[in-house]
Amino acid sequence: MTNLLRTLRSALRTARTAAVAVLTAAVCLVGLPATPASADEAGQSVATPVFITNGLWNDRMLCASPNDDSVWLKQFDANNPYCQWIQVGDRGRFLLFNPQKHKVASYLGGNGGAVVMENLVYPAPNQQLFSWGGWEDWNAYALQSYQDSGQNIDAKDPDNDNPRSDAVHTRGWRHGHQRELTWNALPVSGPSIGRAIDALQSYQSYLSAVLGSVTPNETACVTTATPLWSQTNGRYVSAELGYGGDQNGMLRARADGMGPWEQFNLCRNNKSNVYSIRSAANGRYVSAELGHGGDQNGMLRARADAIGPWEQFTIEPTGTGYAIRSAANGLYVSAEYAYSGDQNGMLRARANAIGPWEQFQ
Repeated sequence: MTNLLRTLRSALRTARTAAVAVLTAAVCLVGLPATPASADEAGQSVATPVFITNGLWNDRMLCASPNDDSVWLKQFDANNPYCQWIQVGDRGRFLLFNPQKHKVASYLGGNGGAVVMENLVYPAPNQQLFSWGGWEDWNAYALQSYQDSGQNIDAKDPDNDNPRSDAVHTRGWRHGHQRELTWNALPVSGPSIGRAIDALQSYQSYLSAVLGSVTPNETACVTTATPLWSQTNGRYVSAELGYGGDQNGMLRARADGMGPWEQFNLCRNNKSNVYSIRSAANGRYVSAELGHGGDQNGMLRARADAIGPWEQFTIEPTGTGYAIRSAANGLYVSAEYAYSGDQNGMLRARANAIGPWEQFQ
């Protein structure tokens, strides 16, 4: 147990920066303008899954019950799907969606009120919303009810100083112990295009299933930075923000490691199921430059302020990775390894079929 606690505490410290980024990533059913696209389309954001671990007992985490609609404190188990959550909303106002349970967490109200799993209501009522409090000096955050910020999700047994062994409830911040009222969001796994796709599809399919014909037209973006990696040369895709003119923001598979220029946010529209890609470095959407001529036609550049036809793509699994296809011209994105110099590895939407140069992870 001592070794497990030491390992988990080390992992939490290492993941703290990433976790803070995750805390701000979510689909916002309460109005988060993230993706300007059209007058009738809402901009959203969605996190990749996290474990929610306790600030005192680092080896315990929040889990939805597989048997009923209660929420429990369980021993850390990275393989338990009921303990994985997608935060839905910004840091100060969000849902906690459990993909395995296919429901969201809800606070039933009152001092010591129960935390349960419910079907989503749209627009989300305050009892289905939570917020993160300020950072505490023991490296954790209060997890508060948005309806009543004085009520925090509690890991302590109400009758003793041990982790609770019954269904989770809330407790007031100043009522005795405090550390048990704090939590951390620990990423389930590292970022990848596959995990970003899974998170978007998981939440958006749930949204459509619950809301049916009243599902809003939303483009959701994963704000957890996602790399693109070419399977052919083993290099990360960079947005060349140091280039000038109509080459600025060119996407090239050329980097050995992942820095700021190699991070992207994947977006998906829940009505059309088409994807868009946004550079995390400059906040611009990736365009297929169909107005360029010759061997630069279809060049991908991170340069658009909004999503239009040239910024829309489909993404297809290939068995070992993914192929990206422009929705505007129907052609697959290739990494141009025959090009030389500062054009080598340029990404272009120009291929009729999927080959080695058209596969990414």
